[in-house]
Amino acid sequence: MANLESPTRSFYVAVLCMVIGMICLRQPPVDGFLTLSIAPILLVLGYGILAPISLRPRDQSRWPPAGGGIVRQLISPTAVGAVVVFVTAAVVYCITAWPGPGWWDSGEYLAGSYHLWVAPPPGSFLLQLLGRLFAVLMLVSTPVRSFNILIGLLSAGAIMVVYLTGVRLLRLITKRDSDRTIIIASALGAFTLAFGTSVWGKATFANPYTFSLLIGALLFYLVVCWWETADRSGGGNCLLLAAFLFGLDLSVHRSNLLLIPFFIVVILLRRPAAFRDIRLWLGAIGLFALGLSLQVGIMLRAQLHPVFNHGNPDTLSGLWDYFTMKQFGIAVFGSDLLHRKGPFWSYQFNEMYLRYMGWNFIGLAENGNGIGWSRMYGLPLLTGIIGVGYHVIRERRSALMMLIAFLIASLGAVFYLNVPAGFFREMDRHFMVSYLTLALWIGVGSYALMLAGRRWLGHRTGMVVMVVLLGAVLPANAIYANWSDNDMHGNFTASAYGRNLLETCEPNAILITAGDSDTFLPLYFQAVEQVRPDVTVLNIHLLNTPWYLETLLRYQPDLPWALTADTLDSLRPLPWETDTVALAGLTPEADSIRLIVEPSYGGRYLLVANQLLLDLVRENRWQCPLYFSAGFGVNLPNGLGSLARLDGLAWRICPDETVRGDITVLANNIQNRYDLRGLSESFRDPTGRQMTRMYLHQLAHLAQTYKQQNDSSGLAQVDQVIARSYPQIGTLDSLLIMMGR
Repeated sequence: MANLESPTRSFYVAVLCMVIGMICLRQPPVDGFLTLSIAPILLVLGYGILAPISLRPRDQSRWPPAGGGIVRQLISPTAVGAVVVFVTAAVVYCITAWPGPGWWDSGEYLAGSYHLWVAPPPGSFLLQLLGRLFAVLMLVSTPVRSFNILIGLLSAGAIMVVYLTGVRLLRLITKRDSDRTIIIASALGAFTLAFGTSVWGKATFANPYTFSLLIGALLFYLVVCWWETADRSGGGNCLLLAAFLFGLDLSVHRSNLLLIPFFIVVILLRRPAAFRDIRLWLGAIGLFALGLSLQVGIMLRAQLHPVFNHGNPDTLSGLWDYFTMKQFGIAVFGSDLLHRKGPFWSYQFNEMYLRYMGWNFIGLAENGNGIGWSRMYGLPLLTGIIGVGYHVIRERRSALMMLIAFLIASLGAVFYLNVPAGFFREMDRHFMVSYLTLALWIGVGSYALMLAGRRWLGHRTGMVVMVVLLGAVLPANAIYANWSDNDMHGNFTASAYGRNLLETCEPNAILITAGDSDTFLPLYFQAVEQVRPDVTVLNIHLLNTPWYLETLLRYQPDLPWALTADTLDSLRPLPWETDTVALAGLTPEADSIRLIVEPSYGGRYLLVANQLLLDLVRENRWQCPLYFSAGFGVNLPNGLGSLARLDGLAWRICPDETVRGDITVLANNIQNRYDLRGLSESFRDPTGRQMTRMYLHQLAHLAQTYKQQNDSSGLAQVDQVIARSYPQIGTLDSLLIMMGR
């Protein structure tokens, strides 16, 4: 009933690779050859290559059009088109890739892949394994460039799959074999998606979202493939392979889970009798579990206690807590979806979805935030609307299938994600499957317009005119509109920020950080490039979690605090009222230093992190230099801002009041030590614009101090820094006005 075929012998080889790979993954030491080299090879081979190949429908695995030997299939127009699409996208992505890590958690994925750490959710263990292999095997490049290239190749692979899906979809609609009109139209739709700001922006630096797009594209391809071959022998294997991919992709990044109800609806529309095939149910459940079994590798790595072991999921219950994001208090399986965290239509749908759709198919505004009609003039969206109309007219059942997919990937995703009002980070990465659906309709619309051109202008002339015109208004227009926003090959702002933050600190310092960028960028440089490993980086928020403290006790046993493994379990938020806390002075004879410590949670409690911070300051007795990243702003925790001196990208805690007013270190860092590459306007991505304002605050603080001291030489040096690194600002006075000084 479901037309299933048994898997090939390579399936059992894949399972053997999986088992041996898992055994190797668990072998100590945590950085040993078996666990960091042999295990990734076997697991990628088993889960990523052999299993999918062995599950494919054998008699439907040929490149369209069917027929002919393997050589003929490989040189068919469709296959050539796939190569052209992949190579073009890969070249663009690779030449515009970041030279180092990007912002937010990019450094975490890089370091986590290089050392196979247990990364925080969301993430992808298979991507970590691939990243580890690329970092080791690509000897011609640095680990970060290797990983960025991998992301570009995976993104290009996703675009190629979108193209192949478009070919199959147009074959369904037109009831014709692949011809050059179908091939070109499908390529136009795929390229429009490839050079939209969301996909392109994620294809140039380390992140897990393009890998999720690749899995989503493969799932969509399998839907269309099954729709076409459901009545043929082996067609049901598309559903089995999809079940395996669902399990493989689940990890802790769940955007593609929304396609499961879509598959159910598609089966009901196309071949409801398949539901009565017990082999399909058993096979799908078993293969989903097999794909999901890759996540056991996360537990095995946690049992070896890596340097970063998020959540410490070293047991099955711990792995479940990791899966369900228990630490973050997120109900990932939808138990609280009826309680909306923000207005559904005005914010979650309009602001957090339609705006993103406009970015990709209407145009991104100059400010990098809104919709700009003058960028792409809405032409991709118009072509997609034409495609929807043509699809409905020509083939209503498959049009209904696509419409359901679009609604689930758009409205369904908005409902499922339930983004809180005023969320601090853009969420366009979670809607890529809906962009994929519209890209397929852009391909259908391009096909309809090419047919119209041939009717109006003649077969040959009309074809040439429409191909040139559509190529100009769709992919070429998208490249022109979005190149400057996505060309990051010279963007050193993030990597320079991570290095500069570490270089701000004196030897053997303790650096307290607040966010993703100021935590994971230094972490990457320490763990992968061995930059300033003497600095101890502590994230203030993670200090509230037992697993993080356990890891610190294991790898940082000399931290100057009273915390031990025996006292760890007793830590709780402490009822607290604003109080004055006395600290030892610089010398035994000096007066004690007093801090006004306010509650850090709910106006009633002092969180564990704040308790540990007080303990750290007390036990340290001013021996190790103590810093807070500039990301805290002026409001340092526990009232320590009263003792802080701005040294650049970090505040130095200075108990000596005379030392606290010295700006010598700040001036030397800005003028001589800091890497200020990439700060010109042409390389300011939206996050970079926010982060690099810290440098402007430092310059303004320095200039203001020089003015108060009537130091003309110092002011001249600040002017030189502005001219060299911030030419868009103009003069020193302009800087002071801009920063409100």
